[in-house]
Amino acid sequence: MIVFLAGGALFAAPPEKSLDLSPLKKWIAAQKDVLSVSADFTQTRTLRTLRSPLTSKGRLWFKAPNWFRWELGDPPKTIIIGTPDGLTIIQPGKKRAERKPLAAPGSPGGSEALGMIRLPGGGSVEEFQRNVQVLALETAGSKCHLEMLPRDAASARRLSAIKWDFDTATGRWLSLEIVTREGSSILNEFSNVEINPKIGKGVFDFDLAGYKIADEEN
Repeated sequence: MIVFLAGGALFAAPPEKSLDLSPLKKWIAAQKDVLSVSADFTQTRTLRTLRSPLTSKGRLWFKAPNWFRWELGDPPKTIIIGTPDGLTIIQPGKKRAERKPLAAPGSPGGSEALGMIRLPGGGSVEEFQRNVQVLALETAGSKCHLEMLPRDAASARRLSAIKWDFDTATGRWLSLEIVTREGSSILNEFSNVEINPKIGKGVFDFDLAGYKIADEEN
């Protein structure tokens, strides 16, 4: 499943810890019944070069197996549309768009600047762990806090951790934070989450007439 966010030197991953993964197993099992998701989010970017964090509102739509639309800003300053053919990154204000091949699970595809990342969902905990190293897992009631890193070194080159909060009882996403090794972070806090809403195919279309388009091949 695509839920939402690196160059540099490779790092030595911390050793595996023995953790109780039952909350994660419960959430993954629940995702098998999730065919679509829509949500609002508030994004907070904390950068070492800025004194105060930057906050923006956004909206996302997801439709199984790999259709999504992510808008940041109101009106949207950046739109990312994912389809089986790849990603289209759109800047309406500049009339520019860039097409990219769809990245492998766990890898950035031009969307890491927005705090988006592709994570494996459904399947099993074993399949999840083949792609992601779980660093920490804590629960408080039905709320689960998960910290992880992609196992693929190229995907994790600049990352310190991906922090993901979700509700094991409802399956809803609560927040997703990407923390870089240099100390910057992008936090997305979700609200108005709807599970299995009706999403028309038109949500994943965008008229690029008059746009300057750059294409990136595999």
